[in-house]
Amino acid sequence: MTSFEPVKAVLRALDVLRLLNEEGPLTTSMLAGRANLPQPTVIRLLETLMAAGYVYKDPETNVYGVTARTLELSRGFDANSRLVQIAKPLIEELRARIGWPSSLAVYVEADNGMSIAYTNREAYGMSMPGRLGARLPLLVTSVGGAFLSNLPPQERDAILARLKGSHSQWDSDPEYWGKLDTKIATVQANGYALAEEKYLEVVYDSRIWSVAVPVIVEGRVAAALSTQIIRHAGQPRRLLTQVLPALTQTAADIGSRLMADAVGTEAVARRSLPDPA
Repeated sequence: MTSFEPVKAVLRALDVLRLLNEEGPLTTSMLAGRANLPQPTVIRLLETLMAAGYVYKDPETNVYGVTARTLELSRGFDANSRLVQIAKPLIEELRARIGWPSSLAVYVEADNGMSIAYTNREAYGMSMPGRLGARLPLLVTSVGGAFLSNLPPQERDAILARLKGSHSQWDSDPEYWGKLDTKIATVQANGYALAEEKYLEVVYDSRIWSVAVPVIVEGRVAAALSTQIIRHAGQPRRLLTQVLPALTQTAADIGSRLMADAVGTEAVARRSLPDPA
């Protein structure tokens, strides 16, 4: 919620810049049609963006495109920080609903594994391994299973091909590779992933078990949300039926808010009626 009404001229300039970035180079008439703005207004916006160094004009074809300076606009953006900012209140609400802590994990290409972006486990008395930024293996953790199983096959195969070069016991154990296809099919059918028992035994002394679901944004998996439950709290199957609906809904809400955040400016701009040129 903003304190003031959005400045329409800024919203329109950003919409024009977005259209050029996604579909350009474009003529002024093409831009006017796509942005639903009068052509003279589009020309003024383009000239302003040219003066700022973000747009160029080809004098021979009279089309406009974006310059390399537009790359500077994304330098300060940290996708994971924005993800955490959006997800944190929802994860805290989830804790209040189910009574158990949760962790949000993202895939880190440099580590070829998952990394904890946010967790409230220590805040609620679950002092166990799992610090922020910790690497979590893909094949044996619940978040790794949820992430891998929701990737397009080609992307998953590329990640797995790189993973075969790892010397970590959790990345290289033939047991997990041998049943990986079955595991992926099971996760896809069930909609959730569980951590491997051997991993829980070694890392957590079998004190907890973990279930994770994917966070989907525009049909793509962006992260995985897991909940950790103390082993002696009750029968896992019964607890799963209690926890899973809220966990799944929270992951869906995170995905929806991420999507709304990504298209918010465009949506506001398109709702605004154009001023006369």
